[in-house]
Amino acid sequence: MANSQQYLEWHGQQWRVVVFIPRNLQGILGRTRFKQTLGTSDLKEANERKWAVVTRMKAVIAQARRAALSNNPREAEALQARLHADDEGTQYWLHDRAEKIAATEGREAATAFFNLASGKTTPLDHHTDAFLSFKAGYRLKSQGDFKRVLRWLGDWLKAEHHAATLEAVTRKTAGQFIENSLCVGRSRDKAAAYLGFLREYWKWLQKRGHADDNPWSGQELPEQSRRDRSAERDGGKRPYTDEEAATLLYGPVSDLMRPPPSLYLTDLMYIAALSGMRLEEICQLRVADCKGGTFAIHEGKTDNARRTVPIHPDLTGIISRRTKNNPDDAYLIDGLPDIPTSRDSRSDPASKAFSRYRRKVKVDERPNDKAKSNVDFHSFRRWFIRKARDAMQEPNAGFSAWTIADVVGHDDEGVKNLFKLTMSHYPGASSDNAKRALVRAVKLPT
Repeated sequence: MANSQQYLEWHGQQWRVVVFIPRNLQGILGRTRFKQTLGTSDLKEANERKWAVVTRMKAVIAQARRAALSNNPREAEALQARLHADDEGTQYWLHDRAEKIAATEGREAATAFFNLASGKTTPLDHHTDAFLSFKAGYRLKSQGDFKRVLRWLGDWLKAEHHAATLEAVTRKTAGQFIENSLCVGRSRDKAAAYLGFLREYWKWLQKRGHADDNPWSGQELPEQSRRDRSAERDGGKRPYTDEEAATLLYGPVSDLMRPPPSLYLTDLMYIAALSGMRLEEICQLRVADCKGGTFAIHEGKTDNARRTVPIHPDLTGIISRRTKNNPDDAYLIDGLPDIPTSRDSRSDPASKAFSRYRRKVKVDERPNDKAKSNVDFHSFRRWFIRKARDAMQEPNAGFSAWTIADVVGHDDEGVKNLFKLTMSHYPGASSDNAKRALVRAVKLPT
């Protein structure tokens, strides 16, 4: 079995766990490695027992790393002491250290130090690594959003003269944070998403015994004020009109944009308009995914995103040009930077470049000065779905609403509404002929 002895060491006629400590943290933890005997000589049983021990050891290393990275010297000292709270003599040292802090910085600072060092209070982010390991399905963007809202909460608590600890977050302070910080300058949808991360974190903390209550449970966002009668009507996100799509597709990209965006934006827009693919799906395509007259989409936003999409006849020139003499593992859309470790999507630079271009050609809709436009790159996908829906009504169209779902993905907006019009259950995957008929029915705007 590959790596069957990972984290294991044979010692004294039995297996034990060994986890090495990073060099920069060895001084804080006072050792170079963690060791723990598993009490078995059976390798299979040792492999079953080791993971709980490894997880616990790595959690201690994460706490040491957090102490090393703290920008607050007093907090760093307390967090380092916390790692040795069970060692003999630590409690005596803590009382003595707290008295010295009280003499120079005051009783409040001393109490905060002692509580943090002894484990009576816990930093907000103390368990974030364990929580994110539990939430293994979180994408990097979601992980970043979670850490961001936790940081906002900590900053707000400090500004309001509270400790940035789990114990300081009562139902009352949670409500005040929602009213006075979370909802300020953010859309209701965005605030709701951030509130959801806090609810999930405290739910996990409660289940693991790190918190007695979930102060975010049952908390609601303030209701939006009734729209003024003079306000513009806001229909939300929508497809492009044919005129808007034409403006974007046939616009002077090379004159308005610099390389590399000027070299790929037009192709991106054409592929999106004639395939219904998401931007990230297009940017993830490799040369090998564009053979045999279809796009092969291997992964995406949902489980139903994995599918094949026939290549529209009007795209054959673009695909031929972009695949010619390129290896199978080359990206179809080149010119995009490598994905940074903080993100898991390749399309971010393309999305930002497209937004700049879209605004330059004045394709925009922001009723009542809303922060985000009602039209974006995804509006090409909405436009494709609408055109396919309209073509479906024609005699002998050769495809159904289920074909649209198979081409763009069952969970997409607009597709579920089509399902409501049918009384039948999913008949199974559409034929290649039906999917080709659908794609060819979508025509570029004139």
